[in-house]
Amino acid sequence: MRVEQAPFLKYHYQYPVYSLAVLTAVIIIFNLDKVVADYLYQLQGNTWLWKNAWLTENLLHKGGRNLSISLALFVLGALIASWCYLPWAGLRKPLGYLLLALLGSSLLVSALKASLAISCPWEFDIYGGHLPYINVVQQLIQRNGDGCFPAGHASAGYSWIALYFFGLSFQSPLRWLGLAIALLAGLVFGIAQQIRGAHFLSHDLWTLAICWFCSLSLYLIFFELPRIPQNAPMTVGELQ
Repeated sequence: MRVEQAPFLKYHYQYPVYSLAVLTAVIIIFNLDKVVADYLYQLQGNTWLWKNAWLTENLLHKGGRNLSISLALFVLGALIASWCYLPWAGLRKPLGYLLLALLGSSLLVSALKASLAISCPWEFDIYGGHLPYINVVQQLIQRNGDGCFPAGHASAGYSWIALYFFGLSFQSPLRWLGLAIALLAGLVFGIAQQIRGAHFLSHDLWTLAICWFCSLSLYLIFFELPRIPQNAPMTVGELQ
C-alpha cells in the first residue's frame, strides 16, 4: 500500500515560515518597530522609566532568566535520573531532546546577538541614546550598533516551545499547555524588555521564530514523522 507523509511539515514548517515572512514584512512596511517604541517611550514621559524598575529589571528580567535556568537544570536532573531509574527509561530520548532544544535555542539566539551589530532602542538618540536612528534592515548593512538582536531574554520563555514537541513525541494532550506556557512566558518577558527600551518588536518576533525552528529541527532529527495510508482519513493527532 502506498503511504504518504502526514502533513506535519505544512503545519509546523511551511505555515510558520509564511507567517514569519508576512509579519516581518508588515513590521518593516509600517515601521512598527519605531511606532511601538515611540508609544512606549512617550507613555513613560519620554524616558525609559521602567528600565531599572524592580518589576521589569529584577523580577521579570533577572528573575525570569534564573527561573528558566533552574527549570533547565531540573530537566537535566530528570534526564540523569532516567538512566538510574528503570521505569523512566522511556523518557530518556524525549528528555534528551528537550534539554538539547532548550540549549540549542538559547545558544543560537546568543550567537546571533554576538555576531549582529543591531542596537537596542535605548541606544538611539530619539530614545535618549547616542546613535542616529536607523531601522533594523539598515543596521544589518551599516553595523554600527551593539548586540541586541534577536531578543535574548525572550528566549528564556520561547525556548520552552520545545515542551510542545516533547509532548508531541508521545502524543500527550498536555503539549498544548506546554506551548501556551512557553508563548505566554516569552510574550511577558519580551514586553517587559520592550517597556525597558531593551528591544524592538521585531527582535522578539525573530526570537520566537528561532526557538520554534530550532525545536522543530531537533524534533525531526530525534523522532520519526508519522506516516499514514494515502487515502486514509487523518486525525488531529496525525496532523499535529
